[in-house]
Amino acid sequence: MAGGNTDVKGVREMIGVRASVKWLLTAVAVLSGVSLAAQVLPGEEGILERGRRLPGEVSVEALVDSVARWGRTEREKVIVLAGWFREYMAIDVGKFLTGGPDGDYRDVLKERKGICGDFTGLFGELCNRLGIENERVEGYVVEDGRERGETCLRTNHVWNAVRVAGEWWHVDMMWAVGALGRDAGGEWMFKRHWNPEYVLTRGEQFLTTHMPADPAWQLTDRPYPMDAFIEGNLADGERGDYYNYMDSITVFRRLPRDERQMLFARRANRFNPRNKEVMAVTYYNEAVFLLNYNRKTRAVLNRAREYFRIAKEYARDLPGVKESIDEGLRNVEALIK
Repeated sequence: MAGGNTDVKGVREMIGVRASVKWLLTAVAVLSGVSLAAQVLPGEEGILERGRRLPGEVSVEALVDSVARWGRTEREKVIVLAGWFREYMAIDVGKFLTGGPDGDYRDVLKERKGICGDFTGLFGELCNRLGIENERVEGYVVEDGRERGETCLRTNHVWNAVRVAGEWWHVDMMWAVGALGRDAGGEWMFKRHWNPEYVLTRGEQFLTTHMPADPAWQLTDRPYPMDAFIEGNLADGERGDYYNYMDSITVFRRLPRDERQMLFARRANRFNPRNKEVMAVTYYNEAVFLLNYNRKTRAVLNRAREYFRIAKEYARDLPGVKESIDEGLRNVEALIK
């Protein structure tokens, strides 16, 4: 992480565990066995085509101007963007296999390829410039060849949510543009295939493949339990009590950055106690942020120590993460003494 100075050895860098995940996406339409209802309606195909006719090699400013010109409403703007992503964006096979941090949206636009965090970052930036409210949604998807319970030990996917005409909808542009498969020689390759069911969607069918870590982003007033997702049986799962997700999202979005991060971690761990990494990494990163961007007064050091201690409670079975937390805690305690 760039910026800020600190004398605390070993805590200069944040842990990017959740930014570098990768998963096995073979055939998107096959993962759930459920046919989703497309939210890009037949009558809107012409709007989608407007996006496909836009140039691929384009600056952020020019793309935003074109989308604003062709899309009159928030919904139309999202669909025009979807057309552009459909025509030009691809899953980065190399990065999929090796992992890596999210790319800067300018580089993603230039290369026109990436993995989930890259798609999410670029789409989010374009929405910001178009005045469309949006959020990054972190959660779980099923990984081919692995047990559902095993894939839910940590979040493994991110996508967007957009607010259109006062309502929140899920948008997963990466899943919308295609999937990965193997060629005749067994090598991984990107297969472009338009899946409109992942644009402007919500409900049980989407949640069968995409489970948000924070239940507020299920976008339902009776959220499904994590166990139902793990068992692959949302329809028969016992749903929670009434939950005003709109109010919850509104309050969450008004919080300062650090409070948002920690509230997300607590909600995510409470919803899925199997995921201890979310608490360990979030509180570690917040301790690092405090030390890098604040004067190291006793109050700041004590607060950072408390965050390291919370992170340590959840990192007992997380090799690598635990060592970083232990080192940070030792160094902060040495400064306090």
